[in-house]
Amino acid sequence: MAPPRRILRQQLEILMDFLEENKDMSKGLPPGTPVSHHATRQKWAALAKKLNAVQSGTLKTPDGWKKYWFEWRHKCRRKAADGRRFQSTSEGGTNRFVPLNDLEVRVLELSGKGSVTSSKPNTKQIEDFLPEDSDSEQQMIDDAPIKPIARVKRSVSATKVNADDTFSDESPPKWALELEERRISAEERIAEALQSISNIMLVQEERRKLLDNRMADALTAIAGTLQDLNSGLQDTLQRLIPSEPSLKNDVFYR
Repeated sequence: MAPPRRILRQQLEILMDFLEENKDMSKGLPPGTPVSHHATRQKWAALAKKLNAVQSGTLKTPDGWKKYWFEWRHKCRRKAADGRRFQSTSEGGTNRFVPLNDLEVRVLELSGKGSVTSSKPNTKQIEDFLPEDSDSEQQMIDDAPIKPIARVKRSVSATKVNADDTFSDESPPKWALELEERRISAEERIAEALQSISNIMLVQEERRKLLDNRMADALTAIAGTLQDLNSGLQDTLQRLIPSEPSLKNDVFYR
């Protein structure tokens, strides 16, 4: 049995390049018409086709890549939150925290605001990506008591950190994944309902136009029939009434 494929850095670079060009995709289905939701799904399908074309890379469906993006974004935010916690402790320092790599920085820049650097993490820069009302999990992290952590004996250099280490980090909490899946499912159901309503309205509009056309044809036929009857009546009267004036008067008086 072949070992499972891993997500390659090339796939992540393609993912980030595509999402940076289509920033509306990074936030799920945007509010709008069913047409815009359909366009977003088409973009995810096109992105999945590009990612699955990478040789030796992992294969996922469009929904699978979308789910992975939200999980990766969550891990990057959590890593930034951990960095802020390490910086705020009395024993905190750059040796206690593995800096964000270039791809993680791009993830935060895409999902937040401001800018950060991977070589020297800054508490203020990390806080820019973690507004108070951005994620419920961040509030839980802030409220949790911070346990003392033993001092790390050796430092970890940012240049020696492999990008693959990020991919093997602990997955986000189950409740966060379930919440994200419910949100995506709810958005998809809303989009389907709006699409159904739009189709019904379109069918009703077509029926109304058809009835209007039939009514116009019926009125035209009735007008033509009345005109034919009027013409026939005039011809009949002209044949019944004599042409001499004296006879006409005599007929009228009778």
